[in-house]
Amino acid sequence: MIYAFTFDESSCSGCKACQAACKDKNNLPLGVLWRRVYEVSGGKWTQTGEAWTSTVFAYNLSIACNHCVYPKCAGVCPVDAYEVRPDGIVLINTQKCIGCGYCAWACPYDAPQVDKSAGHLTKCNLCYDNLDAGLPPACVAACPLRCLELVEISDQGIEDRGLVLWKVPGAEHPFPLPKLSRTEPHLVIKPHPGVKQVGEGTHVSNREETSPAQYRATARGEIPLIIFTLLAQMAIGAFGTILMIYWVLSDKQVAVQITFIPLLAVGVAVTVALLVSLFHLRTPKNAWRALTHLRKSWLSREILFTSGFVGLWAIHTGLRLFQIDTFSVWTSLAALTAFCGLAAVYSMQRVYQLRSVPAWNTGRTLLEFTISTVGLGCLLTGTLLPRDAPVGIIVWIALAGIIAFSAASRVTITTANTTNIMLSKWRAGLLLAGLLGAVALSIWPSSAGMGSMFLVFIIALAEEAIGRWLFYTRRNPGI
Repeated sequence: MIYAFTFDESSCSGCKACQAACKDKNNLPLGVLWRRVYEVSGGKWTQTGEAWTSTVFAYNLSIACNHCVYPKCAGVCPVDAYEVRPDGIVLINTQKCIGCGYCAWACPYDAPQVDKSAGHLTKCNLCYDNLDAGLPPACVAACPLRCLELVEISDQGIEDRGLVLWKVPGAEHPFPLPKLSRTEPHLVIKPHPGVKQVGEGTHVSNREETSPAQYRATARGEIPLIIFTLLAQMAIGAFGTILMIYWVLSDKQVAVQITFIPLLAVGVAVTVALLVSLFHLRTPKNAWRALTHLRKSWLSREILFTSGFVGLWAIHTGLRLFQIDTFSVWTSLAALTAFCGLAAVYSMQRVYQLRSVPAWNTGRTLLEFTISTVGLGCLLTGTLLPRDAPVGIIVWIALAGIIAFSAASRVTITTANTTNIMLSKWRAGLLLAGLLGAVALSIWPSSAGMGSMFLVFIIALAEEAIGRWLFYTRRNPGI
């Protein structure tokens, strides 16, 4: 037997009895609502001569986890903490959850929510204890107008759910839900007549109730991810630059000598990145489980390849340090390390390719991550090269910086952030300064010195940090 929620939007009075009953039944803390009632309003008054015409409307939408056929939350979870019962109920195993919040990003219905006091994600469990006892869910039992019901779908009905909204030809979710969802939710909605009038100006009137500002996810809460992505990408780019220097210089002994300090910096940067990423987890003690869902989760794959990059870097550096450096072993390790690095960057951008976040689900994400990898990696390596490094290498690094700054400028223009104009202006100024500095380095490499390279690197790092902050602000949390 499979269950599905049905909701008569046209009859709901907005009393919020379902919301209150859910919160009371599950003893939810402040800021956490498994079931939310959205108050939607819109329309306007227009004057024609002496007459006024009204298109004003309002309706209520009660929504919780829809226990989808293909739950996106379960698919992206790196620790495979989600379980689907035979009756279709999707549950979170809180003993596995690391509290990363990735499932909350991916869910098109904003169902999983962080319980900061408990240190893990929580969501509607369909009151399975009530169902097992033959009772309805608390929200359904509390609805005084019987707008909210729970229906049973037979096994045979799984193949022909004409009742379920996503299966109705041309049917769409009402505002503010996403219009369409590929998760195939167990949800039926009888729409309010006002849905046909949804347009410009339609908004959720009780946003502070459904998503309080003090509990809303912001870029400030993603600072560990900003540091992790930037440092990891910089380290991977620097390792690639080191390999290019070794390949370009004919004197391999000189190449090994001048790149040893940058090679150490690669390990420091990526190790710090991994350690800082732990601060993003509400339950870091479960971090060891993050590789248990490699089959589906790009976050698991990102962690695998980044960790593999660190491990191979350590072996590679150890061989150099103890001068166990045969050409075949060095080449094989270098190639494998570079592969893990590229796979890590690719996995990082796939982590953010979410239909629930349209601002991230574009090719710009990969482009931005590639710019950070190349630009920061080259400039970090150039900063740590000795003073007697070949001038041609400095010119080559400066040219890479010019390309990175130019590409970043182009991306900045196409993704202009109108909600944070001041930071966007600062980033534009840093991009211009960095571009001019890189041009100067390419023209006068011998007279510029390492101090100038360091200055350009700091400018690039600051610019990319602002860009990554703006990247996270492009996600609009909540439906």
